[in-house]
Amino acid sequence: MIRRPLLLLTAIVVLGLVFARAALPPRPPAALGAFGHGPTVVLVHGLGSRAEHWLPVARDLARDHRVVLVELPGHGIAAMPRGLTLDDAALALDRALAEQGDGPVVLVGHSVGGLVAAAEALRAPRRVRALVLVETALRPQLDGADRGALLASLEKDYRGTLRASYESFGRDSAQGAALYAEAVQLDSTAMKSWIRLAVSADLSHAITGLKIPLLVVLSSRSWPGNESWAACGDTLGYRGVPDVTTMRVENTGHFVMLDRPSLLAGAIRRFAAQGSPPAFAALFGF
Repeated sequence: MIRRPLLLLTAIVVLGLVFARAALPPRPPAALGAFGHGPTVVLVHGLGSRAEHWLPVARDLARDHRVVLVELPGHGIAAMPRGLTLDDAALALDRALAEQGDGPVVLVGHSVGGLVAAAEALRAPRRVRALVLVETALRPQLDGADRGALLASLEKDYRGTLRASYESFGRDSAQGAALYAEAVQLDSTAMKSWIRLAVSADLSHAITGLKIPLLVVLSSRSWPGNESWAACGDTLGYRGVPDVTTMRVENTGHFVMLDRPSLLAGAIRRFAAQGSPPAFAALFGF
């Protein structure tokens, strides 16, 4: 059964940054460079997306932070290795963070990119001092029958299935069409590999052991105004997470960083500065 239409499609198709396992040790994603000065914030895009989608937020944060954009395997100049697991994805991200030096970072992941960011925060909390997950589900949003139907649909009508998914992510039809036009340029074999992993990856139990502050940012499409956080969080896999702060964003599609960049940058900045969710929550009245 489909539990959450937008994040369901997100977890299936916009699979954010799950990195792959090759015969050699996993290679890190390509860092497109750092700019700005201050505490380091690492921004991770999702599959079918581009690191440049973070630029509106990155420019804002760079006024008082050092911002690093990470390019994922299969995107731009970053090669796509063969095979993939969530553990390898987290290890690849860990190596990318280690290259940045200067102590732990604020790690921000979009969509299933947030899933891998969460896996890294769990395996190596020394690398991450605060975690921000934007439009991320921590457990699959499909049951076995629907999972099989989706995979069959991808084989039968890959472009049509992809189009329907990405067009639903946009704040309007024009943005949805633009997102699809970018995603369809990626290698279909790689995309299908991401999808097979995304429909099975589940951090909903492990996340209860998270040792660092967590900010969860969701659009009102993913977290309707008439739904409690307890119900929404349970559906998305956040039940039992300690020290979590939540934020609902109105008037946005799935790509919050494109639709409300100033709002999102401000939330990341304040969350990172406060150092603890209770203090952040008091600021905003959550």
